[in-house]
Amino acid sequence: MKKRTFLKLMSASTVTVLVSGTVWRAYDQGVFSTGIGPAYEPWQTWRTDEPSGALALVRAAILAASPHNTQPWLFQVTESQVKLYADTQRHLGSMDPYLREMYIGLGCAIENMILTAQAKGYKYQLTLAPGILTGLLPNPKPLLVATLKLSSGQVFTTDLYNAIPDRHTNRATYDFKRLVEPKTLKILQALAKDDPDLKVFLFTKEPERQTFAEGTLQATEAIVADSNMIHDSDKWFRSNWQELQKHRSGVHIDASGIPATVRAVAKISPPISQQTAHQAWVNATKTTLASTPVFGLIAVRDLYDQPQSLRAGQLWQRMHLLVTQQELAAQPINQLPEMVDRERQLGKAPRTANFLAKLIGDSIWKPTFAFRLGYSTLQGLASARRSVEDVVV
Repeated sequence: MKKRTFLKLMSASTVTVLVSGTVWRAYDQGVFSTGIGPAYEPWQTWRTDEPSGALALVRAAILAASPHNTQPWLFQVTESQVKLYADTQRHLGSMDPYLREMYIGLGCAIENMILTAQAKGYKYQLTLAPGILTGLLPNPKPLLVATLKLSSGQVFTTDLYNAIPDRHTNRATYDFKRLVEPKTLKILQALAKDDPDLKVFLFTKEPERQTFAEGTLQATEAIVADSNMIHDSDKWFRSNWQELQKHRSGVHIDASGIPATVRAVAKISPPISQQTAHQAWVNATKTTLASTPVFGLIAVRDLYDQPQSLRAGQLWQRMHLLVTQQELAAQPINQLPEMVDRERQLGKAPRTANFLAKLIGDSIWKPTFAFRLGYSTLQGLASARRSVEDVVV
């Protein structure tokens, strides 16, 4: 065989091996399987596989929002009631030292259950467990959060209920030039009007909008600089497809809000360093903040009152379902409230709490949940979910 012919054959073989290896890695890392697999079944079977009785409420609850997609819930179900427990082992550590965010996520689950109870013809009586959020106790165990007593009633299906399977956190850039209708913003604020302990603040004009963005970016940088916080946050990032399908929780690149081609390249590329990943988060935060026309805060009167945290979560779930129905995108961006907790835990000066008080201009209210709102440039994709069977005890 001539040398030139041999080299051509070797070159072709090398290309074939490289292409085959790349295709296999793409398959192995879920490049061709976005939104597919056991981790996404609860979204896919919403309209086709409905459990009987009160389990239908749990099926809706597991599709609710939760901090870092921790899904910190457990349910005890009978035909006449559903008890919701906090699964305190699924906590965020120093990112959420008082479990404040956990209880907001549990409130989101409560709201989905209420909407579903009405849609399935139940009357309900909700009882929230009282208490003050003090953080994790030694040997954490499930804690009763709420009881939903059920009885026969009229079927009442709302647009918010219908939006449950379509609600996804959208971390993409938004269209800054496409403004949200003032009417929509008024409706969002009015959702809190019947609760004297809740208030919604919205920022659409300068300098408040820019001040919010700058403060959030600074809080993001502070979290990255805090080795304990960023470590506890990283624990909930699912870096590969197999890990995502195994745990069915946490944050994965598919729901990161970046274009499909960029996600595909990232999936088949070698792992990056933690330092690079953390800087990428800071950079992405800066970009998405700059693209956002509306920022908002949900505030309570007592930041560590347990029922108020739960009701703040109920409110956020209603808000997100409402904007989903109107084809708007939304994303929690809770770095500022997280830094309030962290500074308190470490006994530091309340710099972030003072910043927020100045931003809203009313020290009576304590911001507990921050978010961004707008028309997205990309579709928001589903995050992984555990099954009903995984969370019923």
